[in-house]
Amino acid sequence: MADGSESGAGSAGTQAGREAGSAAGGDGQAPGGDTQPSPSTPSRLQVNEDLLVLIKKYAMQLGLLVVVWMVGYWAFSVSWIMLGLFVWMWREKRQKAKEFKIKTARKAAQNEQETVLARLEDLPSWVYFPDVERAEWLNKILAQLWPYVGRYVEDILRTSVEPVVKDSHDMLKSFQFSTIMLGDMPPRVGGIQVYTEHVHRNEIILDMEIMYAGDCDIQIRMKRFLAGIQDLQIHGTLRVVMKPLVKFSPLIGGITVFFLNRPEIDFNLTNLADVFDFPGLSSLLKGIVADQVSNFMVLPNRYPMPLIPDLEVAKLKYPMPVGVLRIHLKEAKELMRADVGFMKKGKSDPYCTLQVGAQSFRSKTIENSLEPRWNEYYEAVVDQLEGQTMQVNMFDEDPGSKDDPLGNAAVSISEVVKMGFSDMWLPLEDATTGQVHLRMSWLSLSSQMEALDKSLDQMEKVKRIADADALSSALLVVRVDSAKNLPMPGMLKNTRQGRSIPRWTVKKSGSDPNPYVELSVAQKHWKTKPQYNTYEPVWEEAFNFLIQNPLHQELLAEVKDEKTKKTLGKKVISVKSLLTLDRMSTKRPFRLDGTSAELHMELILRILSSEAEESDDLDEIEPVSPTAAGPSTPAAPPSEPAQPSPASSTEDRQANNSNGSVVRRRINANPASTPTRPKSEPAHAVDGPNPYACQIQLSLHHSADTDKLLVTVHKATNLMPLANQKMCDPYVRIYLQPDKNRSGRKKTSVVKDNINPAWDETLEFPVTLAEAKQRSLDIVIKNKRSLFETIRGNSSGSLGRVEVDLSKVDNLATQNNPIWFELKQDVGSLSRSSSVSSYRSEL
Repeated sequence: MADGSESGAGSAGTQAGREAGSAAGGDGQAPGGDTQPSPSTPSRLQVNEDLLVLIKKYAMQLGLLVVVWMVGYWAFSVSWIMLGLFVWMWREKRQKAKEFKIKTARKAAQNEQETVLARLEDLPSWVYFPDVERAEWLNKILAQLWPYVGRYVEDILRTSVEPVVKDSHDMLKSFQFSTIMLGDMPPRVGGIQVYTEHVHRNEIILDMEIMYAGDCDIQIRMKRFLAGIQDLQIHGTLRVVMKPLVKFSPLIGGITVFFLNRPEIDFNLTNLADVFDFPGLSSLLKGIVADQVSNFMVLPNRYPMPLIPDLEVAKLKYPMPVGVLRIHLKEAKELMRADVGFMKKGKSDPYCTLQVGAQSFRSKTIENSLEPRWNEYYEAVVDQLEGQTMQVNMFDEDPGSKDDPLGNAAVSISEVVKMGFSDMWLPLEDATTGQVHLRMSWLSLSSQMEALDKSLDQMEKVKRIADADALSSALLVVRVDSAKNLPMPGMLKNTRQGRSIPRWTVKKSGSDPNPYVELSVAQKHWKTKPQYNTYEPVWEEAFNFLIQNPLHQELLAEVKDEKTKKTLGKKVISVKSLLTLDRMSTKRPFRLDGTSAELHMELILRILSSEAEESDDLDEIEPVSPTAAGPSTPAAPPSEPAQPSPASSTEDRQANNSNGSVVRRRINANPASTPTRPKSEPAHAVDGPNPYACQIQLSLHHSADTDKLLVTVHKATNLMPLANQKMCDPYVRIYLQPDKNRSGRKKTSVVKDNINPAWDETLEFPVTLAEAKQRSLDIVIKNKRSLFETIRGNSSGSLGRVEVDLSKVDNLATQNNPIWFELKQDVGSLSRSSSVSSYRSEL
């Protein structure tokens, strides 16, 4: 009863208070005279907004009806309607996905725990990796500092970036930032990892996972045109290096920040830039933006911040690389079918891209294949070991449209460094099936002259195995500091006896030059950023050149004017001259030819040294049979590569024929000699591949599950083309003897224009294990003949034959390693040896 009385009294008091308030305010009027709208009554502003929404909706529907009427009135094809509908649906779907992503990222910034529980697939890095720590304290600091960061960024863009853009070209004189707003959403740090191993004692290295999904709005104006970006999204791993550590305040000499790998970048275009938001144009524009970010903040590019005076910013921004990663992209298998086939199953036109920091490599495209073989070499300069990865992406090339992804993989560079050499099959992620075969070697940097001979020998050794003409034996680091007393553009024509005419004696024809330096070694070119309106520019930039042979290559440094494209001076420096210097480096001014100007540079040469020897992999050596070079040399043991006889020639040169096989040109060889062929007797397995013998590689195995004999035909080497032919189209025909019924006759596919073909096909014969041990295989490599050759009865087409007695094959019931067999020549085919010998001598 007491509670009820109190409740009733409270209700009465409340009602009385309302009546008193109504009487005092005069129907919603406050004591001060200001009118306060009732919560239940909509304000005039709300009514106006609802009216605008209604008008906009009506206008859009009316516009749609007008468009449909015009299409019918002007008798447009229905294809235009379908095309417009497709573009509209694509854009709506893409816009919804982007809005959902932005909304999720913003919710995570406000309440991470709730968002994580709602969407488990987008977890931050500290959930997956135990050595990554949360950084909520840092996120709170960023949220507090973000308004001041926005003002700081606006001041930098208006005072530093905008004047430089205006001065860069006459067409950009009207360039200006009309709006710069970073918004209210600060970036988040998903996790922090501090490295304690493999770190020098005078530095601190930490990685931060940066996730930014802000509501920024940046608009630029050029004359009457307005364009901008909104909803910028960035996700990547940012490395922070605090180096060097000093004994006085502030204890840290400088800070360097950079992205280890390319960050994921996305944004929306506004105003005039919105015309690029279409298929093809959008991806092209975002690719350009990603490239510019890579040139500024992705390794080997860094952003230094010196904290103490007299600190060399150039060494802080461009430290020495740690080594070179040599990548051998061999092949891929079991790729997805991206192209649709009507008469048969579709295939793909695959190519592979490799990314190490800002460096990217692209393989050639193999058309209509699910198991492409590239056999290509690349070399990437590595600046950081811990945390940096190599990204492998597989695509299906579609000319005229966006290439379809076939999967991707990542390789930790630090793991390759630990092993020295790695040979691995990588399963492709984001794909239903597919693997890629990579062989990687780690090459450290040495300043010892003795390492050059070993490096050149290793390079030549790899070139004998594969078509790898672009391999390197050394690394040249060029640090361009500054230039002094540059001449005016065109003054080089008026110089005499190496002395340039003073600038004040020449009539000034325009403004001061915008000099930049262009560096060249062979086919590789780099150039610095131009410095505007100065005769004494300071660049402080560094560049890396991979040198094939430092004994024969030169560095060309040219100082040019960006305005007139004229050369202000140049200098040619022999790389060989660095070999005799202390630690193979020099830092001094170089006098430009024909002038008194000086270019200040630092040159550092390092030899590429491999501590772990790469395996010879002799099963991939595919040399042409030297029929014009005298008797063949017996096969070497498996532990050593087969070497030619010293007496066979005085010089051994290499060239590549059309199918990529290695051809040895032997000078002073005896052209009349013919190869020695094995006698006609049952074949026996040989120890390994012979570079000068005609051989075939097989794998023999009887499967107990299917009760079949499995014969895998891998490859053949040194096939002899038929008379008057330089190439052949080989295939393998196998008979299971003694009976030759249909089930005992199999053949492989045809390999076009190749004397070292590779099939890697498995042929199945339905026979029990006991029966198989009583049989033999008649194996013949034949040349595919045309219909007219068959009618005319031209040549038997046999390129070699071998008979394998299955009773002498050890452990037929188990999986055997590949076995090499020497091929015998048919009697009818021996007559063509003379013509083949002449062909070999031509090579």
